[in-house]
Amino acid sequence: MHYLDYREQISHRTGDFPLDYYFVDEHFPRYRMPMHWHKESELIRIRSGCLRVYLDDDELLARSGDLLCVGGGVIHGAEPENCVYECIVFDAQALTPAIESCRGALAPLMRNNIFWKNGSIEAQPGFRESLDRLFTLAAGFEGRGIGMLGAIFDFLQQAIHALDAAQLRTVSERSWQKAEQLKPALEYIEQHYGERVSLETLSRLTGFSPKYFCRYFRTIVHRSPIDYLNYYRIERAARFLAGGEMNVAEVAVHCGYADSSAFIKQFRKYKGTTPKQYMLRMSGDRNGL
Repeated sequence: MHYLDYREQISHRTGDFPLDYYFVDEHFPRYRMPMHWHKESELIRIRSGCLRVYLDDDELLARSGDLLCVGGGVIHGAEPENCVYECIVFDAQALTPAIESCRGALAPLMRNNIFWKNGSIEAQPGFRESLDRLFTLAAGFEGRGIGMLGAIFDFLQQAIHALDAAQLRTVSERSWQKAEQLKPALEYIEQHYGERVSLETLSRLTGFSPKYFCRYFRTIVHRSPIDYLNYYRIERAARFLAGGEMNVAEVAVHCGYADSSAFIKQFRKYKGTTPKQYMLRMSGDRNGL
């Protein structure tokens, strides 16, 4: 899962099909979902535990069986709490040219954040079956097959019928505009996290004063800019350590820490373990130990 890119540069596709599926548990390198966005919509289904989800300046707690549809372009991230969750990222408009004729009906699903609790899903005839079929096919999907296309459109139809049972988390125009202003700063962190990043540079990119930038950044990201920079660096570091292609000292330098002891301290703060212990654990997972 490429949740480390604020404006994800990857194309969410399996083969030529505009859809990608991710299964996320505590062994996944990017178990915690940093703030990011992409043009595609995203379905997040909670398998167990709880997932605290941040959506621009909104926040919700999703529990086992709940489903969230995140609109395209929305800055979002999540903190799992003993959670296993799965995601489908898809581009409905790229599925077929015929989608143009359905644009009006699909607009509420594509433009807003929609939250269905488990009970409301169960109460809608056919919705649970459609949802289960979609995620089951997506989990084993290799990029071919009319069945996947049928499952998506069946789900979209069921979801439209079930909108009255959902919480529609509408993105206000004011919130959307301010989130848009924040994106250049997030992109800058993505591109320069291994360098010195100043508060003055980030605030200048957004057009906010440093003081207002810090306040609004916390509103959207739920961390201060400096705290999030360190958090982002450690998430990047975890990705490199999990890959096993660099040692701890090399990862520290690559992620902006000239002092290895500072890197180890920050890594323990955000991951609850040392970089070496984390690398050994992920190596064991790769080797099936």
